[in-house]
Amino acid sequence: MASFPPFKAYILATLDELIERHRLTGPFLDLGCGRGDVAVHLARRGWSGMAVDAAPVVRALASAALAAYPQVQVGAALPDGERFNTVLLMDVLEHVADDRGTLLAVAARQPPHGALVATVPSNQEREWRWDDEVYGHLRRYGPSACAAVLEAAGYRVIEMWDVSFPFFWLLRRGFTALKRPPAFADTPEERSARSATTEAWDLPVIGRLLSHPRLWRPAFALQRRFRGRPERGAEMIVLARRVMP
Repeated sequence: MASFPPFKAYILATLDELIERHRLTGPFLDLGCGRGDVAVHLARRGWSGMAVDAAPVVRALASAALAAYPQVQVGAALPDGERFNTVLLMDVLEHVADDRGTLLAVAARQPPHGALVATVPSNQEREWRWDDEVYGHLRRYGPSACAAVLEAAGYRVIEMWDVSFPFFWLLRRGFTALKRPPAFADTPEERSARSATTEAWDLPVIGRLLSHPRLWRPAFALQRRFRGRPERGAEMIVLARRVMP
């Protein structure tokens, strides 16, 4: 999940729009839940479900964030036997070596026509930057590649929107151009495991100035006009439905 507060707010607002437009329902599975931001957001809507993350440090943060919502369980692995109407993979698929295998495992825990919502970094050739390495990304997805891996796992894409262009896309371009990339002494797997607690955009003063809500309310309205062109930006949100064979 995005660490820059306005970007996080925009993604959650887009998630709400998908929920309302397509009448998504719980119970939910938030796989790779990180700090639990999405699970808390859904719990506040009254949804029940489960938040799962293999990394103990961030799982502890998710447990603390969800302590006030007993209808949401926190775990370390996919549960056996439970089925979920809506599954969320928010900035997850780019971290796993076998993305199709992950999607197949998720599909096995969904009823017919169950919904999958995923965010993924997009457009590998044009948008790969050093912050991808900071977070332990293995890949970015073009729109066609994203649709192909979902279809191979038994899903049909319903919506595919960019959530970055132009404002967040421009901020990321400027940040990665101005700041020197850090040196890496660990593996992508290790960086991936702690990505939910990593702050690549660590410019405290500028970050606080750019995070003011009044700055972003009009920007969000304009940003929505560009979302139908996922080939232009750096991050996509995708809604797909499970297709029965």
